Amino acid sequence: MSEFEEIYNKFQPDVYRFLLALTYYDQYAAEELTQETFYQAFLSFGRFRGECSLRTWLFQIAKNIYAKYVRRESHQRDIAARRSEEAVPPPTAEIEQKEMLTRIRTLLDELEEPARSIMQYRLYSDSSYAEIAYSLNIRANTAAVIYNRTVAKLRTAMKERYGYEV
Repeated sequence: MSEFEEIYNKFQPDVYRFLLALTYYDQYAAEELTQETFYQAFLSFGRFRGECSLRTWLFQIAKNIYAKYVRRESHQRDIAARRSEEAVPPPTAEIEQKEMLTRIRTLLDELEEPARSIMQYRLYSDSSYAEIAYSLNIRANTAAVIYNRTVAKLRTAMKERYGYEV
């Protein structure tokens, strides 16, 4: 087995879960973006300098791939969102939970950098503050402080905007 195959086998599940969360749990999109991430990583593997962990490097590539995907697909996502708002299914606990998660996701998307990236890395990939700090070129303590302040802001916003206690 080649070195890159070993890397793929080791990190593919983590990258997939990260992208799955970023894509609102769209399995098809997450699979496609995961494949594109590893394709781009394979093409640029010779330029990997080892200044960060392979996992962190792959997450950076995945986030860039996702950003391109969002730019390309934003129009279609807007149409889908409007359609889903028009259809009002009967309320159930599962639907209410999905609604709450969607609202949290909306608030996350409204965050400014670096808070948005810190939240995405921390929540979707379970990255350590040190890994986040390296990715964003900030100190680990700064990442932790921004994360904790952002969580408090999100809780307040969820209560004020939507009446949710989280």
